[in-house]
Amino acid sequence: MLKWPNKKPKKLLITGANGMLGQNLVKEFSTDHEITGIDIGPSVFHDEAVNLIQLNLLETEALRETIITHEPEAIIHGAAYTNVDGAEKDADAAFRVNAYVPGDLARIANELDIPLIHISTDYVFSGDNGPYRESDACDPQGIYARSKYEGEETVRNIAKRSAIIRPNVLYGHGYDLKSSFVDWLIFELKEGNAVNIVTDQFSNPTYARRLAVMIRIIIANEAWDTWHFGAKEVVSRFDFAQQVADVFGLRTELIHAISTSDLNQAAPRPMKCGLICDKIEEKLGVKILSIQEELELLKEELHAS
Repeated sequence: MLKWPNKKPKKLLITGANGMLGQNLVKEFSTDHEITGIDIGPSVFHDEAVNLIQLNLLETEALRETIITHEPEAIIHGAAYTNVDGAEKDADAAFRVNAYVPGDLARIANELDIPLIHISTDYVFSGDNGPYRESDACDPQGIYARSKYEGEETVRNIAKRSAIIRPNVLYGHGYDLKSSFVDWLIFELKEGNAVNIVTDQFSNPTYARRLAVMIRIIIANEAWDTWHFGAKEVVSRFDFAQQVADVFGLRTELIHAISTSDLNQAAPRPMKCGLICDKIEEKLGVKILSIQEELELLKEELHAS
């Protein structure tokens, strides 16, 4: 793992610090960074690892003053409107958070000459013919997808020093979180409850702890570009659930196959998606692990907590 030079701690600002990725970023960087976190809710942290400021990112002047006051040497923008179906009913909220806030951050970052790391999503692709490379044409479907695409395009066009990172099906460990797919699945299977999982949505899920390490490497190398990151193999959500059950010693027979059409969801999903991660492996030496290897790391992390 690449490290910052062993001088005084670097200063880092993380938006969405209470979220799953935010907490994993704090864990990754807190040993050698002074971290300022921003979140709309009160702090979930129980130690001195992060100075969390409760702030609505739509308050642009307050956001700008916070960044000026704390003088970060990099900004990681992890906050987002993530209710995919809710966005269909409230497009204004989705675009304000996912498109306009990244634009504000890009302008502030440029003004203060601070690099900006922006977290996007695989939803910028249609999901018709994945997996996708960074250079493939985007074709977002639905309000959430379009808002995220507009956000990354705004950052790309405004920020002089920016990295745009696209994960997919993010999972991992944290405190007081809304359940991720893996959290929910493990809980239900431990309770002996049957679950219905779709067989026609494909991805290569992203382990949050490893994504945080990857972000460290990008910042350390000043690798201002667009990057994909996920596991080595692209699988259906059903097959992923089966692997989760196997690694955690849970009952696979409780996992029942359904199709996406059975769910009657408001927003379209990218069906045949997944992200090709060769670029970051070849250019930055980030090893891409298998789904099983990353689930084993999650299992170790949960046992250590």
